[in-house]
Order: sequence, then structure tokens, then C-alpha cells
Amino acid sequence: MLIIHGEDIVTSYNKLTQVIDSFKNRNVEVVIKEAAELDPTNLRQETQSTNLFGDSKCLIIKDLLSGNKAKQKDLLVDILFQSSGTDIILFETKKISDTVLKPFSEAKIESYNINPVIFKFLDLLRPGNTNNLLGGWNRLMVLNHEPEYVFSMLVRQIRLLIQAKSGPSYLKLSPYPKKLIITQATFFDLFHLLDLHQILYQIDKKIKTGTSALPIDQLLLQFFLKV
Repeated sequence: MLIIHGEDIVTSYNKLTQVIDSFKNRNVEVVIKEAAELDPTNLRQETQSTNLFGDSKCLIIKDLLSGNKAKQKDLLVDILFQSSGTDIILFETKKISDTVLKPFSEAKIESYNINPVIFKFLDLLRPGNTNNLLGGWNRLMVLNHEPEYVFSMLVRQIRLLIQAKSGPSYLKLSPYPKKLIITQATFFDLFHLLDLHQILYQIDKKIKTGTSALPIDQLLLQFFLKV
């Protein structure tokens, strides 16, 4: 069993993609399920080591340990422990505590956490803080952080700020980071945050369609000047 978890969803998802490609290259059938759609009966069926054609199988379950919608979670975990032959991967979009992971002592566990330097940079996002923001951006580039990764984190941060401005109850974060986001949101008005989100959307669109004459780092510099 492999468990992939952590707040750095970009890196963890890239890891999951690599694992999926590896299985497919070996002609292993890959089945991906959301935990919320599983029940004991269909999980037992999915954990059968082969399909109707006798092919090997890899079962990927998303957010079984971190989600709150999984029905009979403990029973589902027990079924996974009893299964044999099927490769099992649990992909969690949040960081899982050591207490929750303790029963999985025989599993391979890979944790992907966001670099604290990135968090410090994101904390600089606020109107009237352009010089510090640009200085933080330059430090990230010196440390060889990929602009595409910083972009994905900016999108995440702006969305969290919009949620905080719309109502703290929308934030699904642990208490301390939630408090930081709520405090940071007080520096913005909601319409400004929505405008910034639209700018990031346009940057994403230009990069993916190849319609920008500027590289992503230059587009982000323009974005920072509008914060």
C-alpha cells in the first residue's frame, strides 16, 4: 500500500501521475475512486486482484482518510487491510496526522508539504506592499522555485482569501492557518480579490494556449504590481 498526502497538492498530484503512468506501462489496470462513492460491498469487489480478463489491478482511492464523506470509513480501511494482490494507493489532498497514519505501519508513506519560504512569500500579498512582494519574488527565483509552482500557490492563496472574505465558515483549514488567512483578507475588499483571481485566470489561459508574448515570470511581475 502507498499513501500520498500533504498540503503541496501540486507536487503530490505529479507524484500520483507518475505512479499511474508506471502501472499503465506495465499493463496494470488503474481504477480511481472517490472515497465518498465507496461502500463495503463495492470496495470488496474493487480489491479483487484481477478483473474479468485476469489483468492485474491498481486501486486508487482519493480522500479516504482526510474526507468526511466516506461511509463507514473504519470498515473500508479494514477491508483494505484484508485485501491481497491488488495494489492500493490512498491519495489524500490534505496532510494526515501521525495518529491517523499509525495503523498503516506497513504502508509506504510519502508526504509532500509546502516549503515555508512559499508561505512567507504568500503572506506578503496585500495592497501597498509591492516592494516587499517583489523582493520575496526575487528570493524565490534565486532559490530556483519554478514560476509555474509559485503561480499555482498564488491561485490557491487568492481563492482562500476570497473564501475568507465571503465568510470564514467557507474555509476548510486548521485553526492557525485559518486565522492567518482571515487576518490577511482584512487588507482586501472582495471585489479587488475577484479582480486578482480574474487576472490569474487570464494568465493561466494565455500560458496554456500559448497566446502570450511574455513568459510566465514576466506575467507574474505584472500581476504583483496590481496587488
